[in-house]
Amino acid sequence: MPLATPRTGESLGFSTYPEGSLESTLGNPEDIIWSNINHLCSRSAAEWYALHAHGVTKQGARTAIARNLKLYIQQAFEFYHAATNAKPNTAPLIYYYSFLNLAKALCELRNPRFHRQPECYAHGLSWKPDPKRTVDFPKERITIRGRGVWHVLWESLMRAPCPVQNQAQLSAKKLFSYCQEISAEYLRLFGGPIPTIDLKFPTLVYDKALREAWLRFSVRREELGILGVFAPALIAQMRTARSSYVEVKSDSKELRTFQSQTAKALGRNETPGAALHDDILGLNLIVHFAQQRKLEYSFPLQSSLPLRLPQLIVNYTILFWLGSLVRYDPHSLYELMDSPFWILIDGFMSQSRIWLLELFEWALYQTETTLSAAR
Repeated sequence: MPLATPRTGESLGFSTYPEGSLESTLGNPEDIIWSNINHLCSRSAAEWYALHAHGVTKQGARTAIARNLKLYIQQAFEFYHAATNAKPNTAPLIYYYSFLNLAKALCELRNPRFHRQPECYAHGLSWKPDPKRTVDFPKERITIRGRGVWHVLWESLMRAPCPVQNQAQLSAKKLFSYCQEISAEYLRLFGGPIPTIDLKFPTLVYDKALREAWLRFSVRREELGILGVFAPALIAQMRTARSSYVEVKSDSKELRTFQSQTAKALGRNETPGAALHDDILGLNLIVHFAQQRKLEYSFPLQSSLPLRLPQLIVNYTILFWLGSLVRYDPHSLYELMDSPFWILIDGFMSQSRIWLLELFEWALYQTETTLSAAR
């Protein structure tokens, strides 16, 4: 059966959140990110974003959120600052406690008075060393246990109940494979594959007359072939309860093009970005820098995982594991520092860790900000 012609409409660009911006700085981008996060320590700012970015309509809830955000963010900043002066054998644990507080801040925005819930006092993850051996990096597993901050953080990002079963396990090696910032190091160690598919020309398309919006994107045929993924299998992994995708005619023989199976009707005063936000969340994209300081979006192939993991959760889970190594198994940490795998861990701590901070800023403000140095 011949492919259908894509629906026509105005292309509005693409971002993972309804709002997006491009900014540059003469200073250190890491400092600017923290300056933006620390802005939420202001009661008026926290209450404004709780209402306008997270839809918290009750004044009492916004007041509680503002008070607790200040506590969590201040501790997160202090831990982060302390970690920057720590050595590699201790820094991952201190950084983890910084991000644990940022995770609680985000959970608070989605669950006012989160500190009263039992999940606030459990990690939701577990890892213990084998006393008879040092770690074998390719075989290490992190266990998802009970319910804790990890579960509520997942739910805050995905806007759905966390479906994972207790004691499900995540491969540390697999998690590292989703970190695009260190993909060169991963390929050098393991030879691939990198289980992600780059989206080409992703865009929101808007029909002003019908007030309908949908997503459209393409992928390279060659990339699908290398990964051994057929179009129906790709669509199956992208499908959510609300949205699915169909293949349509492409303008290029090198690309295969897809669009939303069903266009989304806009509500009154609703923007196309807001209308399609849940669909974009469902795609669960990995965002990374490409050439000319532009953002690129990749779809992670995660059928081998017990559930879909947002990019923020992937990095957060890796940092939990590295912090656990520092806390419970310094012998293995020193072995790793003297192994070929350290280039991957060191790359994560120097690059992906900063990207994780950026992702938290995006989630707190519900805005995708491309921040780069101006010189």
